[in-house]
Amino acid sequence: MLLSVLVAIAGSLTALAHAQRMRETHGRTALLWMVTGSITLGLAVWSMHFIGMLAFHLPIPITYDLALTLLSVIPVDAAALLGFWVLREQHVSISRLALVGLLMGLGISAMHYTGMAALRMSPAINYDPQIVALSLAIAVIASWGALLMMYRGDHVRLPIWPRYLLGASIMGLAISGMHYTGMAGVHVQPGSICLAGSVYIEPNVLAVLVASSSLFWFGGGILAVLFDQHMERKNEIMLRQSIALSESLLQAMPVPVFYKDAQGRYAGCNSAFTDFLGKTRDEIVGKTVFEVSPQSFAGVYRDKDLELLDDPVGVQVYESQVKHCDSTVHDVVFHKARMVGEDGRPSGIIGVILDITDRKLAERQIHQLAFYDPLTELPNRRLLIERLHQEFAMGARTGQHGAILFLDLDNFKTLNDTKGHDIGDLLLIEVAKRLALCVRDGDTVARLGGDEFVVVLESLDMIASDAATQAEHVAEKIRETLSEPYILNQHQYHSTPSIGIALFRGYQDSLDNLLKYADTAMYQAKTAGRNAIRFYDPEMQSAIEARADLEEELRKAIAQQQFRLHYQIQVDSLGRALGAEVLLRWEHPASGLMPPMQFIPLAEDTGLIVPIGLWVLHTACAQLAAWQHDALTRDLTLAVNVSARQFRQPGFVGQVQRILVESGAKPSHLKLEMTESTVLENVEDTIARMRELKLLGVSFSMDDFGTGYSSLQYLKRLPLDQIKIDRSFVRDIASDPNDAAIVQTIIAMSEALGLDVIAEGVETEAQRDFLDRHGCHSFQGYMFGKPLPLEQFEAMLQA
Repeated sequence: MLLSVLVAIAGSLTALAHAQRMRETHGRTALLWMVTGSITLGLAVWSMHFIGMLAFHLPIPITYDLALTLLSVIPVDAAALLGFWVLREQHVSISRLALVGLLMGLGISAMHYTGMAALRMSPAINYDPQIVALSLAIAVIASWGALLMMYRGDHVRLPIWPRYLLGASIMGLAISGMHYTGMAGVHVQPGSICLAGSVYIEPNVLAVLVASSSLFWFGGGILAVLFDQHMERKNEIMLRQSIALSESLLQAMPVPVFYKDAQGRYAGCNSAFTDFLGKTRDEIVGKTVFEVSPQSFAGVYRDKDLELLDDPVGVQVYESQVKHCDSTVHDVVFHKARMVGEDGRPSGIIGVILDITDRKLAERQIHQLAFYDPLTELPNRRLLIERLHQEFAMGARTGQHGAILFLDLDNFKTLNDTKGHDIGDLLLIEVAKRLALCVRDGDTVARLGGDEFVVVLESLDMIASDAATQAEHVAEKIRETLSEPYILNQHQYHSTPSIGIALFRGYQDSLDNLLKYADTAMYQAKTAGRNAIRFYDPEMQSAIEARADLEEELRKAIAQQQFRLHYQIQVDSLGRALGAEVLLRWEHPASGLMPPMQFIPLAEDTGLIVPIGLWVLHTACAQLAAWQHDALTRDLTLAVNVSARQFRQPGFVGQVQRILVESGAKPSHLKLEMTESTVLENVEDTIARMRELKLLGVSFSMDDFGTGYSSLQYLKRLPLDQIKIDRSFVRDIASDPNDAAIVQTIIAMSEALGLDVIAEGVETEAQRDFLDRHGCHSFQGYMFGKPLPLEQFEAMLQA
């Protein structure tokens, strides 16, 4: 009897331990513990019954029907399984415990009376109904008491295993109590026999088998529970260590990390995240994004979180913005992943924030440097080209015209040279601001460089004349705006623009040509007197292209020495040769001999006059040196024209000295002719250079005198030797009293200053006689000889 009670207690302990493991685990593991626990409890009842039956003595031998013996365990297993399924919840109410106690009690009773039926007694065993009812009540009430101890016994201050043992003892007593109470109500009639079939089990054998197998099962079950709890504790320790390590790593990470639950509330974060937001952990954890972030950003974060929770991939990377702790908005990249619970459902989100503000700033700076002018922050040529391509495409699609306005600031170089580049830069910045105010949002204002700006007007009229009117209206607005005074460094300055306009529509012409057309029109505006607006003229473009071709040919002429000198004689009143003026000619391989008026202005503009003038000096001095060996020519002088640009060269005096020394020419026979504009520009520097050359023995003649604005104050200071009367006064000297008076004045002034005087353009006897009569005794003109090549000039001298 004692053995049966111990088996019942041991089995109950094992079954209840399994049930507790069921409640502490999840999924398949919980299901496994539930099944093993119900089997264990069934086995405990079954074992206790057949072991306890050894204490039941009859005057006849008894055996058990094998089939009913085995089937008798099913009711209690089923009841235990159903009961444990009810107990799987974490919180079990009293009513549920009562239900499970009822199921357990009925299962135990069903097993007992099914086991008794395995005896197959004849006549059948009789039961006392009251005793049977009492046994059922004992089984149900004791089972309920055991469950109360296990799951609602919080007031019992016992460690877990003593508490298990107490509950198992109550359950074991319920099983034993039900069994022995039930056996007390058994009535076997005298003369009964056991009708077990051919397949049966001896009670003693069954008891031994049941006891040994049950104890083995119970022991294994307890060991399994202990081992599982040990592994769970070990896993918990490892998990805590892993969590601690993860938390340490999380906190040590230099980038902000956060995680949220499935409801969108922050569940945790690292210190980098709190530092980034400028909030404490308590101000973040448990809050939603609407409580942590600005409302303008929170809605975006919430929508992205919802997308991630529904995204089958479960990973999300996107760029956004976050308000930093310094109240500035930073550009960031969110790397987020969905977290999934054991049930496979989304349990939350973990995210990492990468601050890309510096990278974005660098990208913007690179873009700014690549596409914008650093001074004015206007689009540069590269971005202008892109915008123009877009305008071409739009015009081709809509049929509307566009316009290019090419602007250049008048006299900007003078401002830069006199006031410095800082003032020039301030002017350019102010011009850029004013231009932006003169155009529409869709138009483009760009700076090409220096003081050159381009304005692109889009979506003008489809009719060219109307589009031109619209473009001119904008250009006039720009001209008036840019002509208003500028206050730069507290000083007032004035500047005006010259504006060239070229219309376009679609891809009718190339981009390079359009820019060239607008540039050409701008130069036409400058030629018209500056502060003007001009539209592109194809004829003017042809002239400019011809000028560009001529410049290229002029460079070739210098390299290939295609220039020639012609000599025009200068004589005295008796007709004797005093010398000659050397005049430049270009022997063009295709066009023949070209007079200076066809190429000298271009040479002046391009600076090519400097190497050309140097060649003329070399050639003239070499000729003077050659004439020194002939009595007919050794006293002749040569007058060489010197341009302003050539004279202003820093090394000009040294060049003349070197040429004289290398050629061997007498300096006194070299006369440099300069115009009024040359000698009166920067007078002090001019006087200093002329005096240096005078010390070498070189003489000076002022060419074209009377056509400029000579000041007697400066004229008397210049170390001149001669004044040349311009041909424009000589031409009508005999018929125009004004010209006659001017010439007489020039002659008288020259005599007063102690200067020689010579007249050019003398073609008639009347002109020569008038000049000679009024004191001018040196002449040059067709009357005495045209400009001739050297051979013909020397032949004329010998005639």
